[in-house]
Order: sequence, then structure tokens, then C-alpha cells
Amino acid sequence: MSFRELIANGAIVGWFHFPAEPLSHTKDMIPRSLCVAVLLGGVAFANLCSSAFYPTNAELRWRYRNLNDNQVYTQTFTQTGSSAVVEQRRYAERIETTQWTCTPQGLRTLPESEIPIPGGSVRLTRLTGVIIPSNETWRVGGRWSYRYELKGRIAVFDLSGFLEVENRIVAKETIAVAAGRFETLRVEASFRGEFGIGFGGRATYWFAEGVGVVKQVSEGGFGGLSSELIEFGRS
Repeated sequence: MSFRELIANGAIVGWFHFPAEPLSHTKDMIPRSLCVAVLLGGVAFANLCSSAFYPTNAELRWRYRNLNDNQVYTQTFTQTGSSAVVEQRRYAERIETTQWTCTPQGLRTLPESEIPIPGGSVRLTRLTGVIIPSNETWRVGGRWSYRYELKGRIAVFDLSGFLEVENRIVAKETIAVAAGRFETLRVEASFRGEFGIGFGGRATYWFAEGVGVVKQVSEGGFGGLSSELIEFGRS
């Protein structure tokens, strides 16, 4: 799931991707007590940052195909702090990143840069809720929502607005994609907002436990983005 996809799904903005900072490494000797602390911290990080239905294990790798234009990208994750992880998508000609913040309620992202849109730009100023919820939500009947406050400009007009997303887990389904057959939870998402004009859209996601998004089919007033998993495994 990517923030840019909200544009395609009928909202004006989606998950935002920025270049990730390189990680530093050290070869210094580390006391055993510190090693234990780091190990325990890593366990806490794994529990906090990795949902059962949206794993962020750095050893895993996903490959997806956008069904609209057949572009293929590889998705990976990198831990950047005790409660932060970067999602990276590598296309043939570009790299997109999402900076995630990990909380007990789930994963959040609030990009700082302005995002270009047709005729202007938009900036997200506040997020209420989480994008990916914690594990207890992942059951049929589970629900979650989030809301972004928006500010920006179209032509010569300064505008403010909002984007709201409602998600419902509606069924268990077995689906087949290029990567294989998966037992999934089907999530129906609805998008609505205002930014000069009203806008909206819908999307369906299929999430598999231990894998993440297996397939999505999207539609909306700004055009839909659909994709499916074509390969999954350890990098």
C-alpha cells in the first residue's frame, strides 16, 4: 500500500515517498549487556512496527505489478529508529519511499514536503488515526479510519481541506495472483474529502497474514490504481 495510491483511488494525495537516508554502521566492540538491550529493543520494535497483515521485516522482499501500466516494482523495509521504519519501492527508473512512524495503535505517516497536483500543490498538516492498524483490528468486522488535514494552492487560490478514509474488513477470501494462492482478509476502503471541490473514491485490498497486500483494485474520480503481488520471499 502506497501513499501515492490515494491520488489514484479518488483522493488527491496518497502515501508519500521520499529518498531514505543511508544507514551508518560500526565495527566497534559492544558490551554483552548492551547487546542484550539492543536485542530486547529489536523485539519490541518488531512488535510495534510490524503488523501481522503488513509485515515490515527487513529480510523480506515483495515484487508487484501495476495492472494499469504493467510497471513492476520491488518493495523492501529498513528500520531507521526504535519506532520508525522506511518502506522503499524500486521501479526501473525511480525510487519511492514512505517514512512510517510506529505506535501501539499502528503505523502512521505524515509527509513534510508539498506534493504537486494538477494546477498546484498540497501539503498534509495533520493526521488523525493510523494508516495500518495494530493486530487486534485484523478480523472480519474490524474497522479503522483516518483523516488528513490539507493546505495548498491551485492556480492563484490558497485552499484548505481534508481527506477521510474509512476501512472495513468484510470477508475472508482465498485469491490467486501471480505469486500464488493466499488466504486473505478483504478490506473495503472509501475515500472522501474536499479541496476546492469535493472528491471521493473506493478501493478493495486483499491482505494475507505474514505477507501483506496481495492485490488491490481501485477506482475514483481521479483514475484508479490496481496492482497484484508477483513474487514474495526473503531477499
